[in-house]
Amino acid sequence: MKRLAIGLDGYDSNFSGCTTHFTIFLLKTLKFYEKNLKLLTDPLLVRLNPNIPFKTRGNAAVSLLIEGELSEADIEKTIEELSAIYSFENKGSAYILDLDGNRRLEETVKLYLRSLTDLVPQKVAEEVAEEVGGVSIGGKSLVGALAAIGYALSGLPSTFELLAYRAPEAEFIRRIDEKRVSEVLLSYRTLFNNVNRKNKVVAVPRGPDPVLIGIRGIDKGELEDAFRKILPYIEAPSSWCIFRTNQHTDPHAVHKKIGELRVYVSGLIEGYISRDPLVKKGGHVILNISDESGEIEAIFYRETYPMNVVASKLKKGDRIRILGGALDAREREGLIFEAEKLWILSAPEIKVLKNPRCPRCNARMESAGKGKGYRCPKCGYRTKEALEKELFLLKRDLPKNPISPLEGRIRHLVKPPELEGIELPRVELERGEIFCRF
Repeated sequence: MKRLAIGLDGYDSNFSGCTTHFTIFLLKTLKFYEKNLKLLTDPLLVRLNPNIPFKTRGNAAVSLLIEGELSEADIEKTIEELSAIYSFENKGSAYILDLDGNRRLEETVKLYLRSLTDLVPQKVAEEVAEEVGGVSIGGKSLVGALAAIGYALSGLPSTFELLAYRAPEAEFIRRIDEKRVSEVLLSYRTLFNNVNRKNKVVAVPRGPDPVLIGIRGIDKGELEDAFRKILPYIEAPSSWCIFRTNQHTDPHAVHKKIGELRVYVSGLIEGYISRDPLVKKGGHVILNISDESGEIEAIFYRETYPMNVVASKLKKGDRIRILGGALDAREREGLIFEAEKLWILSAPEIKVLKNPRCPRCNARMESAGKGKGYRCPKCGYRTKEALEKELFLLKRDLPKNPISPLEGRIRHLVKPPELEGIELPRVELERGEIFCRF
């Protein structure tokens, strides 16, 4: 029996297809060739650096860990044949790796970690592929295929997503009773980021994507139970599978110095606001944040509400932390930092000096003119002597940390507020039930 890892990426296009959908076809075919083929863990759906502009449509790769009699050559032939059938562009990439006796597996984990926060050149992926000694198919999406294997071997936190797929004969418009589906999904405490504030189901593609619906959660049993309850309210799926995933675990939350940022780099920056916020027409908010290494403009788009509103209430001198990514500023030289999540580390109370109160009626006095003392607008009392103003400390109306966009606006990797403080399940080899039906 051989234990093999298979990494897949790039089996989608701007018009159709999906790497997870291709994975279902591959699993079905491999199980046909070998009835006793075993999955060593759930299929893994892996998101990478969201700021890379030339990524595939969903920027998602997939990995499988299997045990069986099939050889690398058998699987290579199967993937090549399926790829030719599945995608008219035939541009996907795969990597097959023997897990037994391989002492360089950690190189795939290192590549995965780098691909979360940086731009990984194709040449680097090719060097890793040669070093670990597997079988490479295709090539344009080799980074994602190798990184997906790295995540499978990383032991890092995970969540789950159940993906259901459309039948080939399905109509263009998806038939989903969003009201009933929303009610079901909101009744489970372990499900998250599935329904927005308008009771619209979040993970329902609108175009030619083969995915019918996606449901996110941290408990596989409850995911399956919720899915079976919504079946009467959606069109009949052709297949479905629960993927273990790095989605919504903050895997790219790596601290970076502002002066070390480069274009496409993701991570956490921390520093002081160097000037009061600039609120632009439409609701975008710009903060200048600096640390000992440099300064950068951080932008909170209106789509990140309520995060942009909170950013507009911050002041010069406040200390904050931002999770996001660096991109070209376009309108000028330099970088901007697009915010995905916000922490307010310190926001001092605002000092306000107010005129003294009237010693006769206790009303707040007003200035009688420069050097002329104060007068009371209520009782007319006047004084020429210099009275001290009263110092007040105004508390800031700021929410608890962290601050994120609303459901449906949170990016794939960002951990939502409801998962903060929860110990998430970790990627591991397991012999438990694998939830896939095809």
